[in-house]
Amino acid sequence: MKITEIDTPALLIDREIVLKNLEKMQKYADKFNVSLRPHTKTHKMPYFAKLQVECGAKGITVAKVGEAEVMAKEGLSDIFIANEIVTRQKFARIIALQKAGVKVSFGVDSVGVLRLIDEVFGEAKEVAELLVEIEVGENRSGVIEEGDFRALMSAFKECKNVEFCGVFSHDGHSYKAKDKRECEQIFKVATERTLKFAGIAREFGYENFTVSIGSTPSLINDFEIPKGVTELRPGTYIFMDASQANAYGSFDMNAASVLSVVISRPTATRTILDAGAKALTKERRSDGFCVTPGMGLIAEYEVWIDSLFDEHAIILNEKFAKSVRVGDLVRIYPNHICPVVNLYDYAYLVSGDEVCEKVPVLVRGRIE
Repeated sequence: MKITEIDTPALLIDREIVLKNLEKMQKYADKFNVSLRPHTKTHKMPYFAKLQVECGAKGITVAKVGEAEVMAKEGLSDIFIANEIVTRQKFARIIALQKAGVKVSFGVDSVGVLRLIDEVFGEAKEVAELLVEIEVGENRSGVIEEGDFRALMSAFKECKNVEFCGVFSHDGHSYKAKDKRECEQIFKVATERTLKFAGIAREFGYENFTVSIGSTPSLINDFEIPKGVTELRPGTYIFMDASQANAYGSFDMNAASVLSVVISRPTATRTILDAGAKALTKERRSDGFCVTPGMGLIAEYEVWIDSLFDEHAIILNEKFAKSVRVGDLVRIYPNHICPVVNLYDYAYLVSGDEVCEKVPVLVRGRIE
């Protein structure tokens, strides 16, 4: 099957670029003797998760229990849920995964929830494997104060049905760095803070635990990994997108695109595509070196989409309008690939102008 035979809009994944991206990140982790546990919330496909493990990843990361359930059903057996899990309903689902033989760990950042986890897992005669999230500047979840972390460490010592497995952080604010130099500084500060809390954990007698870090802008730029870090959790690197390409300084790693067709040229300057917000989302990055001037980049022409309706993309560019005809196919690099993948039931794995495989997005919509 040829790409020209695909109905639009459609999600395309370039096989050769994906393989290069996987090799690049695995070599980077190997260079610094750390484990790679890629975040699969980007691709949402067990097909690619298995490929990452085959390439050397220790296990995988997910964001939600629902994602873990699908990945486990498809044969992934070492899963970290990089999120705080706080309800009995979700604890029961994690326990079910454990009883099925899946190694599952998840995040915690408060003493009250830790004690609840201890109670629920004790009732099930299971042990919860937990990592404490450290807030490193993103202004999201995670422990901020050293005193709160020490209280958590003390509580771990008192609980019988939980295991302290390490600390993790996410320097998501690196997306807003003004350039690579500032990104590296954000990465260094975030990593040092994570290692500082790891040091406090050692004061409580813990050794040989995981110190997990990660965000794609920092890790694709090959910054030096400080001693003490044991694990990397990048996600977007496998597919990339328009914003990450800006952070990297090249579109060479962009494996994912949305195939769209020109459906109208009503004026000399206005062109309409059939990929709207339902195919691309309306996400746009407004700050830093990940900034996206439009709603997606038309790859072959290096032209940004000016606006989106639900089912239409609007391009106001006379040169582009003169270059295409109604019925022409174009490829769009989305601004943020993670939510875009969640819009599709499957992706087309392509090589050149040939379709290699149709891959189901099995984790799509598993937000619970």
